[in-house]
Amino acid sequence: MKATRQSTVSSIIFASTIALAAATASAQDCKSSPCSGADKKTEPVYMAVLSGPGATAEATKSSSDKMDAKAQKVWDRSVESTMGKHAKDRSVKSMKMVGTMSMPAQGITANMSILIAGEDGLRIEAEIPGLGAFTQGVSDGVAWSNDMMQGPKILEGDEAKPFLQQNDLYASLNWSEYYSSISYEGQETVTLPDDTSVEADVLKLMDIEGETESTQYYSTETGRLIKAESMAPMNGAKIPVTTYTMDYREVEGMHIPFKSITQMGPVKQVMEFSEVEVNVEIDEDQLAMPEEIKELVED
Repeated sequence: MKATRQSTVSSIIFASTIALAAATASAQDCKSSPCSGADKKTEPVYMAVLSGPGATAEATKSSSDKMDAKAQKVWDRSVESTMGKHAKDRSVKSMKMVGTMSMPAQGITANMSILIAGEDGLRIEAEIPGLGAFTQGVSDGVAWSNDMMQGPKILEGDEAKPFLQQNDLYASLNWSEYYSSISYEGQETVTLPDDTSVEADVLKLMDIEGETESTQYYSTETGRLIKAESMAPMNGAKIPVTTYTMDYREVEGMHIPFKSITQMGPVKQVMEFSEVEVNVEIDEDQLAMPEEIKELVED
């Protein structure tokens, strides 16, 4: 079994968590001091629902040269332990996740839902008390965001990249399109937020532009992703982000973390899912581009 990049579900938990925290912080700033149009910046959501690499495919020789043998062994094992048979038959066509996102220090708890339907689109919605609705998604190949504080916006460049790469449950089958290198860095003991110590294999990943390095930690016992470290854009700068994924449960043959804890600078965010459905029917209307976004596209 050859390895590819992380699956959408996997990086969508590592990707939605940050966007909600970033947007909340930005919205709070705008609430206390009205933002000008230039100040309105929506950061991409970096959440990690299903952990570890996703769909598998035959890697090209050039891509295998960019991942060393030990790294590929860890990567492949994570594919098997998280995706199971779906890594081969690709039978998962859609997913629905419902839960809460909380920021304990700020006293914020928001209900949220995530719909992933491959090429048909992506929708992330959260209702943040006192700040209103927050929505991001991909519709007709366009990444966008909309919230009551910052209004509708088309995401481009670095903002759009996480969505455009991850809106497919089986995103690109060639990981080398997204990472210039993946290397094995040895083993470390990871202390989880509940003070549990876990031995982990460590991988270093460099993005395809060669600009951003991230580190991922995979349990030597289960093969699943338990921790990820990276840098995320926030108000024009990049800040360190650490995400822990835990409470793995089996859903239709896959193992999905129902809880993640993200530390983004001084902000701590907890995401917990109460419901995860696979191959759920999703109406076109649920993924349709909002009228406000359509107007921006037409302009």
